[in-house]
Amino acid sequence: MAEIRVEGGQVCIQLSLVERLGALHRDIRFPRSAVRTVRLVDKPFDEIAGIRLPGTRVPGLMALGTWRRRGGRDFVVVYRGERGVVVEVDASQLNYQRIILSTKDPDGVHALLAAVD
Repeated sequence: MAEIRVEGGQVCIQLSLVERLGALHRDIRFPRSAVRTVRLVDKPFDEIAGIRLPGTRVPGLMALGTWRRRGGRDFVVVYRGERGVVVEVDASQLNYQRIILSTKDPDGVHALLAAVD
């Protein structure tokens, strides 16, 4: 599962090897000033919209990669049975509008990133 931390003014999303392969993406780093909002979600799969390109999806089990939708792009690392967070970011500082992540500690991630606001 992706690891999220804040260090030196940067939000770092470190992907496991399997996640990097499935998402066809490297770890993500962006300025903490790019975080606009952070919200907890019980069902992160419900937040995914658009067309996967590139990435991997096993319906109802996992979703990894980039989803393109009208109005933007989202980066997704979501697993069945896990709560998560939706991080809305400033697209001028990152090529995504939202990052949707499952995490074992969504409350902790929310607190960490909400402190950025």
